[in-house]
Amino acid sequence: MENMRMVAMISLGLLWVLLVVLGTHAITITVKDENEGNQEALHQLVEAKVDALGGAHPPMHNLTSSCSCDKLLLSSLGPAAISQPKVMGIYTRSWTSYNQHRSYRMNYGADYRLYHLPTSGWLVSYKRGANIGYVHNPDISQTCPYLIQSGWLYYNSVHGVWLHDTTLVLRCIQKTEE
Repeated sequence: MENMRMVAMISLGLLWVLLVVLGTHAITITVKDENEGNQEALHQLVEAKVDALGGAHPPMHNLTSSCSCDKLLLSSLGPAAISQPKVMGIYTRSWTSYNQHRSYRMNYGADYRLYHLPTSGWLVSYKRGANIGYVHNPDISQTCPYLIQSGWLYYNSVHGVWLHDTTLVLRCIQKTEE
């Protein structure tokens, strides 16, 4: 079912209570652990109950190969376009990865790079590996930058601060041909 998430799994001795939220409704699943101490059997039983409700495991991400986009478009209709116009445009996938993530390069005009920093997230900068930049997203969990839906920031050099721009987006414009 859509929007299903497990909120809590509570052990009450031989009884387990699983609280699941489906959209705006919460339901509970009660499971008896008849095989006390056999956590694997209990785990499989709970999974079967969740699967019966239409649940599924999220897809696994394979750091670099799961990013199937060759060209990205960085754009803004807001203040980032005014403050950082030079970094807006098309970024092409580099042939080498950086920090076990895909990296991208603007191939015309100034040579800007988009890459992942393990403790900082995604950054557009003047060279790959620099720790200062112009556009940033602090999401360190996403392996593909174009899948990040929100949270993009731009550096406002007039005020010397990173600011949020809700219109600042990074989108895939050309998928890898397989």
